[in-house]
Amino acid sequence: GIIHRDLKPSNVMVATYDGSPVPKVIDFGVAKALNPLVSQNSLFTQLGQIVGTIEYMSPEQARSNPLDIDTRSDIYSLGILLYELLTGTTPLQSSEIKTLGWDEMVKKIREEEAPTPSQRLKSLNTIDAVAISRRCEGKKLISLIAGELDWILIKALDKERERRYQNATELMEDIQRYLSGEEVSACPPSTYYRATKYLRRNRFTLFAGGLVTASLALGFAG
Repeated sequence: GIIHRDLKPSNVMVATYDGSPVPKVIDFGVAKALNPLVSQNSLFTQLGQIVGTIEYMSPEQARSNPLDIDTRSDIYSLGILLYELLTGTTPLQSSEIKTLGWDEMVKKIREEEAPTPSQRLKSLNTIDAVAISRRCEGKKLISLIAGELDWILIKALDKERERRYQNATELMEDIQRYLSGEEVSACPPSTYYRATKYLRRNRFTLFAGGLVTASLALGFAG
């Protein structure tokens, strides 16, 4: 019944329990209770205030309406944690943040699709160091991640929360299926889905282009 809203490496501690490592989420300073009675007495969030850490923020967190956030926002952040575990980087890198203004950052979080982990690895100058720290070779690491792990991350990091894993259990079960060599529930995005996403991202440009094309056609017809 809690939305953490700031899941990141520094807020996840690994403790030993009965001889096994167990992850513990800490620092609930900006957490939000789903029960309105609980949140009324424990937390006050000002409308228009954006809460969270930029690199790990979900698209809905990047809007200035804290009421329109549910547990799927944390699923997005968990996806970024997995992305970083695999590649050593976050989808939105710290080096990018330094060069962007606030509006550009928010737009990037809300609209720009992250490269898949395997694509990101191919573009890294530090891939050898990343691979060594994961006890692997660069090409082997890319081949291990390409495919099902890419699909899991595409689903976890979908800008549309209806298409994400709906809770942490779903994400955990799909990762467990991957580790067990079973078929994962996430699947590669269809051509139709990719085309729809492209149209939504570029609707204004395409609309303007359509008007120009229609005008030229009418001119030639005339």
